[in-house]
Amino acid sequence: MTIPDNVIYRWGILPLWLLLTATVCFRSPIPIDETRYLSVAWEMWLRGDFLVPYLNGQTYSHKPPLLFWLIQAGWGVFGVNEWWPSLVGPLAALTNLLLTRKLAEKLWPEQATAALLAPWILIATLLWTLFATSTMFDVLLTCWVLLGMLGLLEVAQGAERKGWVLVAAAMGLGILSKGPVVFLHLIPATVLAFVWAPRPVVYSRWFGGLFLAVLIGALIALLWAIPAAMAGGEEYANAILWHQTADRTVSTKIHTRSLFWYLPFLPMFLFPWVFWSRFWGSLRGSRFFSDSGLRFCLVWLVSTFVVFSLLPSKQIHYLIPMLPAFALLVARVVVGNTQKPRFSGEWLLPVLFGAIGIFLVYLPKVPGLSKLNWVQTVQPTWGIIILVIAVGLAMWVWIKRGLSIAAVSTALVAAIFVGFIFFFRYAGSAYNLAPAALQVKNYNEQHIPYVYVGNYQGQFNFLGRLTQALPVLPAERLADWAAQHADGYLISLEKDKPSEAVYLQQHREYWLVFRHAGQAAEVKPL
Repeated sequence: MTIPDNVIYRWGILPLWLLLTATVCFRSPIPIDETRYLSVAWEMWLRGDFLVPYLNGQTYSHKPPLLFWLIQAGWGVFGVNEWWPSLVGPLAALTNLLLTRKLAEKLWPEQATAALLAPWILIATLLWTLFATSTMFDVLLTCWVLLGMLGLLEVAQGAERKGWVLVAAAMGLGILSKGPVVFLHLIPATVLAFVWAPRPVVYSRWFGGLFLAVLIGALIALLWAIPAAMAGGEEYANAILWHQTADRTVSTKIHTRSLFWYLPFLPMFLFPWVFWSRFWGSLRGSRFFSDSGLRFCLVWLVSTFVVFSLLPSKQIHYLIPMLPAFALLVARVVVGNTQKPRFSGEWLLPVLFGAIGIFLVYLPKVPGLSKLNWVQTVQPTWGIIILVIAVGLAMWVWIKRGLSIAAVSTALVAAIFVGFIFFFRYAGSAYNLAPAALQVKNYNEQHIPYVYVGNYQGQFNFLGRLTQALPVLPAERLADWAAQHADGYLISLEKDKPSEAVYLQQHREYWLVFRHAGQAAEVKPL
């Protein structure tokens, strides 16, 4: 019996999400970000302090507490473990998929197929897929951006009270997830409602509602921020109430990039859909000016990209919350195209997958990349499996005379699944700091003096279940410490592999080195 396509698109997204989620089984928490956030949650747990985040004994003002609360909520139910934090990201990703479907239903109630397709497109949009299982803030923030956009549509379609309540809740939860950056995702599309709204906007009511939503959202966040500021001290209060937002948006030196830094990455961010000929063929025939839903998606997508391009601080994952807009847009224009796709153009994606497979086969011989330590260990099996996926896509094109969204999405998620397995098979030891953390824990238990030299980011606190702050020392004070602790140990992250060490581990493309205090003169921290 043939399974109808609508059944596949309605329920098949769950096995695909499970396959993507299974990638957490093949890797340890990735330093520096994931290990740092786990250590913050761990220290809050140890202190029993759910107001003020701490990292290695110091207040941690860089991020609000919602992600840490979610981690601790799971620990409260299941006990402290590593598997629960690794599921928080995938569960947020599943919420992204469900809210994207709900948003499509709201945008195009007469086009049920678009609602079924949109989550399939999102789950296979490369930038989103790569971060969907990470223990970070952006996929969680995307949940609230989607909720806020759903609220805007409710308002535009007449349900003002319900809509503004959703927008306010989205803003408050967004602030608690990653700070006021949520406003940069929601407010541009709100202000530009006259471009996309299906009926004329009454500006006094619209902007009055927006003002109240911002106010209520801020109040939700202040329910945490004010008590936290009082408990954390003046420096922490100044950081969370002002400096973390103002400094990063105006005068930051963190991740500073040029105005056009994002542009060259766009094809990679939106792979594979920007290389799918059917999308471009459908786009030519779409009617943006007569479809308010398409205008909404375009305003959301473009305004977010422009705003974040204008900001000095840039990281690729900052753009994740705009990707549902792209998925919705692709779903609608493809559904709206009634013309038969050009068979010849459908071959591009199998060819690109094949090219990636060939690249991986010859990766150890690629100039520049071949110098990386882990690349030298790569075997052809990784690339061969991607070539098999490419052949499967090519056979689909040949038999079906074209590619379906289900085929492309399954191929991309399968390739990412394989990629995670092989990447961490070859490079996993450079990302797994658990052995080093256990070494530090052993020093603590035996009361052996030690110190981390340089910039410490909390890599060991959770992995080693440390119950006290790890001592950190600037390089200029190293000689004095070593002279006073001749039986102690020095921990440092260094560029070059040393000739001698008590414990040595590759850490990304650097080296994590444990030495006797008597070797202080050899320490060259980054």
